Amino acid sequence: MYKNIHNILNEIKEKELIAIIDEGRSRKKEVKCKIKDIYRRIFTIECDNLLMSFSYNDLICKTITLKTM
Repeated sequence: MYKNIHNILNEIKEKELIAIIDEGRSRKKEVKCKIKDIYRRIFTIECDNLLMSFSYNDLICKTITLKTM
């Protein structure tokens, strides 16, 4: 399962994305970003010169959703 996520993230690396981040209590933030680095169980995205990291589990649990533009 993690191998599939890793492969998908490699395909969309450095492309313009829209990240929908669930902040809890019915709050969602939508930002434009790019995937910067992909590691064994986490990946980093850059949004407005801010670097954020998420785990593959965040994608599975839909804490973050990535969409291509």
